[in-house]
Amino acid sequence: MAPMPRRLPDDVFREAAPAESDDIRPSAPTAARAGTRTRLRARERGVARGMFVGTVAGALLIGFGVGRLIGLDGDQPTLEPSPSVSTSTPGLPTASPSALPTLVPYDGPTRPLTVLDATGTCLSGASGDEPAYLIDANPMTIWRCPGSGTEEQVQFVLAADQPVVGVRVVNGNTSDVDDYAAERRILRIRWAFDDGSFVVQGLSGNDLQPQELRFPPTETRTVTMTVLESTVPGSGESENDAVSISALDFLTPAQ
Repeated sequence: MAPMPRRLPDDVFREAAPAESDDIRPSAPTAARAGTRTRLRARERGVARGMFVGTVAGALLIGFGVGRLIGLDGDQPTLEPSPSVSTSTPGLPTASPSALPTLVPYDGPTRPLTVLDATGTCLSGASGDEPAYLIDANPMTIWRCPGSGTEEQVQFVLAADQPVVGVRVVNGNTSDVDDYAAERRILRIRWAFDDGSFVVQGLSGNDLQPQELRFPPTETRTVTMTVLESTVPGSGESENDAVSISALDFLTPAQ
């Protein structure tokens, strides 16, 4: 970058003082010298302005060049989706190229997808309310595990002919209003697919109605449910320290 020009003395830019009277005119030599000084001052002003404009233009060109170098040397953006994107509230699955050709959740009509099997064992011991009760179409049966539910898992095997586009959950033990209030309710569930992509569903802890999450159409044979978080029990009784799901549906596009 060229050095900034030193500031010229103020008197270089000072205008000539007006004559005191029209009747008083400088002699010819004086007038000639005045004309010479005027031309010199104009020339100096032109030089100063030219130097200033040149300096600014040089700075802009250098800044542009540096910016271009930074842009070329830095990491370039890529269109490949990240395999680790997830959300703690209802959102989108991770961007897996094999499963997610688009990141737009499906918003068309749906129907329940056929679930062939549901398996899982409670971490705190066997429970009489097994995962199979989630797919028996009986509203009076539930899946239930004692304790906080954190890291409890159930694996579902889906019919292979249709993609899954959403999930619908009835959170808590709704088979009895008193049990619903006394037990824990789940706040977050992770749904993981065959290719390693997953979505985290946030749930209300005080809603007896089905809570639905939509995501882009995903081809998968299995879905693994993992409980991530739950409320505290509504009652201090030890038998109420448990999590439950009363109903579950996987959704596929309606035909």
